[in-house]
Amino acid sequence: MYSSLFGKNFGISYYVVIMYFLAAIESDFLGNLPYEVELLPREEYRSNFCYSVEECRAAYPQIMDIANRFYKYLQSRKIVSTTRGIPQYDTDEDTAIFKMWVVHQAAIDVAKPKFSDVSFYSSETERDFTMDFLVTAEFFEAVLYRPYFESSAEFLVGFPHRLLTDQDRNVLTRNFSRREKALITVAKLTTKINKSTGMIMSYTIHEA
Repeated sequence: MYSSLFGKNFGISYYVVIMYFLAAIESDFLGNLPYEVELLPREEYRSNFCYSVEECRAAYPQIMDIANRFYKYLQSRKIVSTTRGIPQYDTDEDTAIFKMWVVHQAAIDVAKPKFSDVSFYSSETERDFTMDFLVTAEFFEAVLYRPYFESSAEFLVGFPHRLLTDQDRNVLTRNFSRREKALITVAKLTTKINKSTGMIMSYTIHEA
């Protein structure tokens, strides 16, 4: 995806990735490392992030616990094969995906309020689409959408090739493809349905 979700919302993406990574270290999923791992921060953004297992554990113990449970579940399963050095576990697919998605949601719950001010650097239409897309993705998750590379790539074929402007709010210009227009429309419709049904989908921290 482009800057809509990974540019102006880089902070959200950071928390999603870092919680998985540091929990993998803390749970010994990556083995007993002989050294401590700490990311090097940019000082002007120091207070917006956590950079080590110790910092993230102190600041967000609930998310670290949720992420640890995902790796503990994998470690409790037998390794049935290895592909290019990567172990394949005898897991229940639905259980593994559910636990992984709970970590993803929990990280977003924490990051969204912290970086809401960053969103104001984009248009209102772009901000609305970003939130519409997140709600739509959660609906997909609710029906056991498989977040594999192939299925995710297919789902994102219609992701807009550029940032939206306020001129795109009512009428999409011709430089959007049919798939792009369809995804933008579906995301907007999904949010309207969600609001009309009492916000049945919203980002909240769940226990795995």
